[in-house]
Amino acid sequence: GVQLVAATDTCGWNYNNLHWDLSSLRKTRPQRDYSVKRDSWTFFMNVCDNTIKIPPACKKQFGNEVAPAPGYQTLHKNGESACYYMGNVNTGVWGLLDENAPESGLKLTYSAGTQCDGRTGRSMEYHFICDPSIEGPGEPVTVAGECRFMIIWQTKMACPYYPASSFGMTWWGLIGIGVYLIGGFVYNVRLKGMPIAPSSLPHSESLRAVGLLLMELLGALFERVRGMFERVRGTTGTASVPKYGIGGEESQSLNRPASGPQNL
Repeated sequence: GVQLVAATDTCGWNYNNLHWDLSSLRKTRPQRDYSVKRDSWTFFMNVCDNTIKIPPACKKQFGNEVAPAPGYQTLHKNGESACYYMGNVNTGVWGLLDENAPESGLKLTYSAGTQCDGRTGRSMEYHFICDPSIEGPGEPVTVAGECRFMIIWQTKMACPYYPASSFGMTWWGLIGIGVYLIGGFVYNVRLKGMPIAPSSLPHSESLRAVGLLLMELLGALFERVRGMFERVRGTTGTASVPKYGIGGEESQSLNRPASGPQNL
């Protein structure tokens, strides 16, 4: 499973009943961008957004035409410098590291970077590996590849969780209320010597008032529903309908004497 994600989207992903929230990995001002060195190359990057700052090598190469990007590949060697875009933030795609083991982590890919070999554009693919033992959000430690850069990142943020459902929250809320009422009742009876009666419940007067209000509301609702049924029954009652025989004339009653002379 994959899903497109733009820079303005929340930095998270849902897959089946699993959820990831990587918003804490996004760098914002006044923080510094992530950076990884590899030989003479330095990679600057951010997650779910463009980098905060433009690297000096990119400013030198492109001047005022330098474009924002989620990652840059820069070179500093023997007084020379170079800058390449590693991707476009609007091309982000979420995916799983292993569809057979979704809990192992996920990946985020940005493409449409600077042309690499005349045919392939540069791209960067974060490999967020689930590691609960990592303190804090962690950071990228390795950038592999030449045109398609794989960024290895071990973090507990890559470990999915199951978002709580509204039904579950309601259920636990009811359990909490029940525990509070029972605990307060036992406390009032055993320690305060109050009688074993509904009045010993915590906030018994408030509960009684709420109960009376609910009873009034239910009674009003019952009366309204009953009135609706009675109105419906009154409009659908049976009415006398004349019976017609063949030709549309009213049928003669069997007990009505026939008109005309009678044979004796």
